Amino acid sequence: MIRKVHFENIVGIESFSNEIPFPAITVIIGKNDVCKTSLLKALYVSAKSAERYSLYSQHNNEQNLEQIIAKCLSGVYGRTKNGIGDIVRKNGTPHRLTFSVEYDVHCPFKSMGFSFGQDARKELKKSNVNFVLSEQTESCSNAIFVPAKEVITAFPAIKAIVNRYFYPGYDDTTMDLIEMLDVPEINAPIENNYGQDMFSFCEKVSSMFAGELKQVNSAERFVYKRGTQEFAMSMTAEGVKHIGVLSTLIKNGQLTSNSVLLLDEPEDNLHPSAVRQLMKILVGLSRCGVQIFLTTHNYFVLKQLQIEACRDKSSILCCSLARGEDGTIESTFADLREGLPENDIIKETLAMYDEDIELEFHS
Repeated sequence: MIRKVHFENIVGIESFSNEIPFPAITVIIGKNDVCKTSLLKALYVSAKSAERYSLYSQHNNEQNLEQIIAKCLSGVYGRTKNGIGDIVRKNGTPHRLTFSVEYDVHCPFKSMGFSFGQDARKELKKSNVNFVLSEQTESCSNAIFVPAKEVITAFPAIKAIVNRYFYPGYDDTTMDLIEMLDVPEINAPIENNYGQDMFSFCEKVSSMFAGELKQVNSAERFVYKRGTQEFAMSMTAEGVKHIGVLSTLIKNGQLTSNSVLLLDEPEDNLHPSAVRQLMKILVGLSRCGVQIFLTTHNYFVLKQLQIEACRDKSSILCCSLARGEDGTIESTFADLREGLPENDIIKETLAMYDEDIELEFHS
């Protein structure tokens, strides 16, 4: 699990760090073009690099940490054209990317960090990578990134085109997800470390849509099943496909109590009632040990998470990104248990309300 991070000059972010340790759920908000997805990807790199290091170590693989990090960076940020130096923030002045992470449980490291400049290509120098190993031997967290764009419909085509022709339209967050979705489902319920049957969350997702995604042994790989009827993915609502991914990952054992789950605008294509229900499901998953990071532009997401934080008297961290007067991206943090912080989502909601009232008075 990720406890604290400090990033400098990564893509468009000059500096980002959280003084408050990340709790079970962190929601990231801000206007367009403030690098919310880039931050989410940096967090994914933090978790995925540790996961791969742990897996390679278990199988006595000789691949070293600097190779793992470089490959992860290149893949996650779109298989960079000129090398990982392309990820370093550019504004006319040469910069150096600095990346530092503190971990909590379910990780081979206590901390890990690295740095490189714009001239870096496919590899990191060993001298620019540092880490402190953890003494714990328990299984490592696995990282799951669910992008804003739905991948189920074009699942076979994406996998075939990218793997065969190295098509650059999909980065490794999507390809990693496709590989996890391709794992067959487990028939028996999965008990997590907290004594909770993870399949109960699948039932809640199914009840939202009166049906569920099912894996099939055909070229399509997935159908939508409602009662005894099966529908092709092209005939299935976008929101159903987007959220059905979570059920599939639970049923095939990829989403567990040790997972770090990163969701880019999970409310996309969902009705407000489904958005609210989804937030309740995510809070339930967090109680089972899943660490969740999500981005959003949606009032219902933010408000429902604030309600859940107050109801459970538990911390949900709200990270707000905004551009300062000099154009750099600034971050502020608030605990939703203490109420909704001032933010652009609320401001725009109130501005629309004021516009409506003014129209009523002048009509």
